[in-house]
Amino acid sequence: MLPVRNQGLVRLIAIGDYGAVRDTIPYLGAIGYADPDRWSKLIPTGREGEYLSIHTRRYAPEPE
Repeated sequence: MLPVRNQGLVRLIAIGDYGAVRDTIPYLGAIGYADPDRWSKLIPTGREGEYLSIHTRRYAPEPE
């Protein structure tokens, strides 16, 4: 594992109705975009029927 100072951070946010967010998470994992195990639990946004989930990923930035 890289020391934190050598890592970048990216957060992805999925917002939508419960089923759409739930179904999108494994799809993004299947295409290699975002590990399904790194998403937060679905959180209600306060709008009727709307939920969000956050994916946090650390990575080694490309040298400039």
